[in-house]
Amino acid sequence: MAAEIKPYDASMQQDINCFYKKCFEALGWDYEPSGRHADTVNIPEEYLKTGRFWCLYDGESLVGTIALRVIDPFNQIAELKRLYVLPERQGEGLGSLLFETALRFAGDAGFKTIRADTRSDRFASQHLMRKHGFKETSQYNENPFAEMFFELDLSAEKDIIFR
Repeated sequence: MAAEIKPYDASMQQDINCFYKKCFEALGWDYEPSGRHADTVNIPEEYLKTGRFWCLYDGESLVGTIALRVIDPFNQIAELKRLYVLPERQGEGLGSLLFETALRFAGDAGFKTIRADTRSDRFASQHLMRKHGFKETSQYNENPFAEMFFELDLSAEKDIIFR
């Protein structure tokens, strides 16, 4: 695999906009960069101040993304966001590569807990979370589009994070 994970920089923004438009259309959703997806066009403010945003490129093509941001600095809790892989590239292990990059960063940065939300129809996302030791938990945010909530205790689950 020639794919390479790169930390976000502003020169990637046009690729990111096109990437999310394509991913969301494949899911039957409208891409709303001035509405519910505003975080995807304001990455420095939304993710880089308290976390990271990574882009997975295969050559010149953006094929995946993932982000991590702090949601509770006192309790060292972070949240995974924006895990997407182009539909035609799913099933190649790219989602796991992105997922493990974010989890490794979280562990190295000293986070104790990682949370994530998803929809009930996002089976690949649920699979990755369960594969890496995430357990379903109660609702922890006000995301009106999330239907399922997951949590990983990094101190208790270090042995199964990287399978």
